[in-house]
Amino acid sequence: MTRTRRTAAGLAAVWGLALLIAATPVAASHGLEYAVKANYLVRFAAFVEWPPRVFSSAQAPVVICVVGRDPFGRTLDTAVRSQTAYGRPLAVRRPAAATELAGCQIVYVGEGGAAAMTAAESQPGLLTVTDEASSDERGAIHFVISRERVRFHIDQTAAMRRGLTISSRLLNLALTVRAR
Repeated sequence: MTRTRRTAAGLAAVWGLALLIAATPVAASHGLEYAVKANYLVRFAAFVEWPPRVFSSAQAPVVICVVGRDPFGRTLDTAVRSQTAYGRPLAVRRPAAATELAGCQIVYVGEGGAAAMTAAESQPGLLTVTDEASSDERGAIHFVISRERVRFHIDQTAAMRRGLTISSRLLNLALTVRAR
């Protein structure tokens, strides 16, 4: 991909995230809330740089794993369909146990996923995403509902500890950024 195409694709992704933030209020609809969160998870992949060693090959997908209670159902699977990040396809997995996070790059920790959060903290190259339902704010990204919209906080320190670089474009969209 040429630099011009990468820049255009990056700008399109930023606009897509900005539109999600300005999207329809979600307070009245649990289904809409998790549809927006599913789309965020997909978009986050384009704004995070992983160390090359976390991928088994140059063609390996960016894998979004859901642990704990899965609030997405088929919504997340639909959101990743035909999507790419850094030329890699996106995929979804739902590991049965916290010890099965190998091969995941993004982990959404749902309600009841505390053991996965503990396991994820020791794994380099893993972007952890939590939300109010999980009551665990230790994730690198933490979803909240603010003014009836899905928003997020970013813990840049947690991301950096795992060898991840979060784009300044994504940092600018966060409600807050916890830095070093």
